[in-house]
Amino acid sequence: MAYSEVETIRKTLPKTALTDLAKEVVKRVANNLRAPIPPELRPTSAQIDELCQALLSQDPLAAIGLIEQAQRKGFSYDTLCQIYLAGAAARLGEWWDEDQLSFYKVTIAASGIYAILRTLRLQRTLPAQDLRRSAIFASVPDDTHTLGITVAADMARDRGWDITLLTGLSHDALVEEVENQDTALIGLSASGKRVLPAVLKLIVALRLCKPKARIMICGRLAAMDLHLDGIVGADVAAADFDTAFDYMEKMMNTAPRAP
Repeated sequence: MAYSEVETIRKTLPKTALTDLAKEVVKRVANNLRAPIPPELRPTSAQIDELCQALLSQDPLAAIGLIEQAQRKGFSYDTLCQIYLAGAAARLGEWWDEDQLSFYKVTIAASGIYAILRTLRLQRTLPAQDLRRSAIFASVPDDTHTLGITVAADMARDRGWDITLLTGLSHDALVEEVENQDTALIGLSASGKRVLPAVLKLIVALRLCKPKARIMICGRLAAMDLHLDGIVGADVAAADFDTAFDYMEKMMNTAPRAP
C-alpha cells in the first residue's frame, strides 16, 4: 500500500516538488543516524551499499527483503530506522551531492525509504499512550490564509482542548517546533491546491519526526477529493469544522490510555 501511494505522488507532482520530497526524506532519515553504534549493530559498508542498490532498483520488494532479513536477525525498529536506513539515506545523499545519481533514481530510492518506514511503523506494536486533550494546529508554510485555523483553534479550546497554534512559520521552523512538543494530534490547514507540494513535504517530515502522532488535513484542500488520508500518510482529511471535531473526539474515545 505504501509503495502504491508514493508512486501516485510521483506521477502527480511536478519535478520540482518531487525533488523537494526526495530531499526531505533523505535529509530527515539521514539525520536520524546515531553515534556511537555498538559494533554488533553496525552495518558494514557493503551492507549499506547493498541496501542502496536495492532501493535504486526497479523491484519495490528488493529493499524490504533486506529489511526483513535484518528483522529476522533481531534488529530492532530503532536500529533499522536510526542506523540501517539512516546509513543508506546518508550514502544516497552523498551520491546525489556528487552527481552520481540522477533525479529519477533519487526519487525511486527516497520513495522506497519512505515506504519502508511507513511499513515498519504499521507493523510496530506501540505502548499505550497517556493521551491528553491536546493538539497542534498549524498553517502550512507559505499559506497566508490563517483565519480558518485560528477560528478552529478557538472553537477547539471552547470544547476543552489544549491547542498550540502555529502560523507563519517556515517549513524547517515548523517541523522543529512540532518535534519539540508532545502531542497526539497535528492538524494542518491548507487553503488550496497551490500549497499541495508544501503539504506533502510537511507530512513526510512530520511522519518521520513524530511517527506516533496522527495527522489531520483541514481547510479547502481537504474538500478536493485528493485522497490525502492515503497519500503520504495523513490519517484523515476534514473538510469542515464538524468533521474535524468529530474525529478528534473519536480519537480520544478509542485511543488506549496508560494505566
